[in-house]
Amino acid sequence: MSAPEISAPGHRPASLKVASGLLGLATMVTRLTTLVIMALLARGAGAEAVGFYGLATLSASFAAAALSVGFPTYLTRNVSAGLVPHPEVARIHTTRLLVMLLAAAICWPVAGFTVPGAVQLGFFLFFLSSLLEQWNETAWVLVRGTRKAWREALANAIASVTLVAACGADALLAGGLSFTRAAVYMALASLLRSVLAFWLSGVWRQLLVPGRVDLVGRSRQAVPYFAADLLGLMYFRGDTLVLALFVAASQVGEYVSATGIVGPAVQVASSMGVGALAYAAPRVLGGGRPDEPVTIFRFFQIAGFGATGVMLAGLPIATLILFGDEGATIMHLAMILALFLALRFANFGLSAVLLAGGKASSRLIVLVVSMLGNVALNLALDGRYGAFGAAWSTVLTELIVASSLLYFLHDRTLLRPVAASTAFVAVVAVVLVTLVELLPLAGASVGTGILFLAGAAAVVVVRRRFARPAQTANTGA
Repeated sequence: MSAPEISAPGHRPASLKVASGLLGLATMVTRLTTLVIMALLARGAGAEAVGFYGLATLSASFAAAALSVGFPTYLTRNVSAGLVPHPEVARIHTTRLLVMLLAAAICWPVAGFTVPGAVQLGFFLFFLSSLLEQWNETAWVLVRGTRKAWREALANAIASVTLVAACGADALLAGGLSFTRAAVYMALASLLRSVLAFWLSGVWRQLLVPGRVDLVGRSRQAVPYFAADLLGLMYFRGDTLVLALFVAASQVGEYVSATGIVGPAVQVASSMGVGALAYAAPRVLGGGRPDEPVTIFRFFQIAGFGATGVMLAGLPIATLILFGDEGATIMHLAMILALFLALRFANFGLSAVLLAGGKASSRLIVLVVSMLGNVALNLALDGRYGAFGAAWSTVLTELIVASSLLYFLHDRTLLRPVAASTAFVAVVAVVLVTLVELLPLAGASVGTGILFLAGAAAVVVVRRRFARPAQTANTGA
C-alpha cells in the first residue's frame, strides 16, 4: 500500500507579514518582559543575582538545544509545507516535555554542587522556566504561518503582563525583588505560557486523533537542523568565552551587558526568520515565484534598518535607566553591536530562504565557517582592543555569514540587494566612528539611528516605485 500524499495546507495565507511579523511581535513581548525583570532584579538583588540568572538560562538553552534534536526548526519547515501531519507534531511535543523534565531533574543536584545554597532554588526555577519556553516551540509550529498565528502573540502577552505585574507589585511591597521570588514568578509565568501554548495551538485536540509517530525516523530527518541549531548557539556565545581569555572580568561584564541590550532585537529577528521559513517553504516545494528570495530579503532589510534605527535612537535613555551614569562604555559597545543587528536581520532572511530550499546541511557548513571566522577575529582583536575588539569581531563575522549564504543559495538576483545593504551599513559604520570622535555618545547614537531610519524609508520608497511598473505590466498583459 502506498503512503498517502500529504499536501500543503490550503488555509495558509500568502503573507510574509503574517508569517513573520506576528512571530516577531510574540518574541518582542517576551524579550521586553525579560529586560524589565532583569532591571527589577538588578535593583533589588544586585548584579550578582543577574549573573546567576544569566548562567541558569544559558545552561538551559544549551540543554534544550541538545535535547531538541533539531525538531523546532525541522517541524517549522515541514509542517508549513504539509509534510508532517499535525497528530505527529502533538506526539513529538508531548515526548519533548518528558525529556525536558528529565533535564530539570538532573539540574537540581548539579546546581547543588555548582552554585551557592542560597541561590540553588532560584537557579533551578530559572533553568526550568527557560526549558519550558524552549518546549513551547514545537507547539506553536501548528499555527505559525496560518491565520491563527496571532494566538502565539496573545499567549505571550498574557503571560508577560502577569509576570511584570507580579514582579512589580512584589518589588514595591517588599522594597526590592529578591532572586528566589523572581524565579518563582518566572517559573509560574512560563507554566502559564506553556498551558496556553498547549491549548491555543490545538495540541490537545491533535492528541485525540488516533495515530503514532516514528520518533527514530523523524529524529534522523531532523539531525541536520539539530547540528545547525547547536552550532548557531555556540556561535552566538563563543565571543564572550574568547574575550574572557584576554581581559578582566569587568570588561567581560560590560560586553555581556551590551549584548544584553541588543539581544532581544536579535531574538526577534530569529523568530521572524522562523516565520519567513514557514512562509517560504510551501512556495519553494511548489515551484515558487522567482522574486520570492528578493522579497524575503527586502522585508528583513527594512525591518533590520528600522529596528536598528529605533534602538540607537533610544539607546541613551535605555542605558541611563538600566545602568545609570556608569553605562557610557556599555552604550558605546551597544552602538557598535547595532551594526551587527542590521546585518543579522538580513542574514536571517537569507538563512530562511536556504532552509526553505531543503539545504539544512549547507546551513550547517555556513555556521561552521562563521564560527571559525568569529573565533579567529576575536583571537586577533580581543587581545589588543578588549571588549571593543569583540564587538567589531561580531560585526565582521556577519560579512562571513552573508558571503557563505550567498554562495550556497546560487541566486544571482540576491547579489545586488545584499551588496547594497552591506555597503550602506559600512558607510554608517564610518559615520558612527566619526561621530563618536566629534560628539557626545548620546548625540552620536541618535544621529546614527536617524541614518538607519532614513535607509529603511529609502528602501521602502524604491520598492514601491519599482513595484508599480511591474504591476502595470502584469495588468496590461
